[in-house]
Formats: sequence, C-alpha cells, structure tokens
Amino acid sequence: AAGLCAAHGLTTEQAGRLREALARTQDAPLTEYRRLDTLLHLTVAELGGSPSLTAQYAAVRATVNDLLDCIPLLVRNLEHSQRQHEAVVAAVLDGDADGAREMMREHCAGTAALLRGFLA
Repeated sequence: AAGLCAAHGLTTEQAGRLREALARTQDAPLTEYRRLDTLLHLTVAELGGSPSLTAQYAAVRATVNDLLDCIPLLVRNLEHSQRQHEAVVAAVLDGDADGAREMMREHCAGTAALLRGFLA
C-alpha cells in the first residue's frame, strides 16, 4: 500500500490527510496510540487507491491489533516505530515507491519480532 501511494502520487489534500494521520500518532497518549497507529496505516492503505487492498488491510489489522493488545506498549519501541512511520510517510510524499515499500517492510518486520518475542 505504501508503494502504491508513492507510485500514484498524492493530491495536496491526500498528502495533508497523510501528514495529519502521522501527526496524530506523534503525541498520542498510550491509551490512544494503537487506535491512531491503526488509522495511520489504514490511511496509507486507503490512499493506495485499491478498495480491495484497503478492505483486506482492515481485516488483517483487526487480528493484528488483538495480538498487539497482548503485549505492553513500550515507549522505546513506540519511538522507533514513530521514526519508521516518519520515513514511510516521507518516502510516500517524495514519490519513492521502492523506499516506501522497504521502510514498510522494515516496520512490519519489527512488529513481527515484537509479537514473536512477547507471545512465544
């Protein structure tokens, strides 16, 4: 989805929407972080322009959130995640599809590692 966003380019309004979703996650209280993180990722999926991808993402994210709710929100991990979010958004806004895909892969790999570590 991040690669699609970057490859298609965003209108000024869409870019503003993406920036706003990112900004909401930056100072989110821990009690709101997961919801706002989900909205950021969902915004990326929606802006990719594929309704079927967006629907699939939403379904998968619901399951992932159930898993993520089993582990603590650690500030250090959230700070790292936020830097990755910023890099993904920057790549999307720059039209760097390869960079956006790579950063999102890295971000997802980090989440997978956390889940393996806490749920194993």
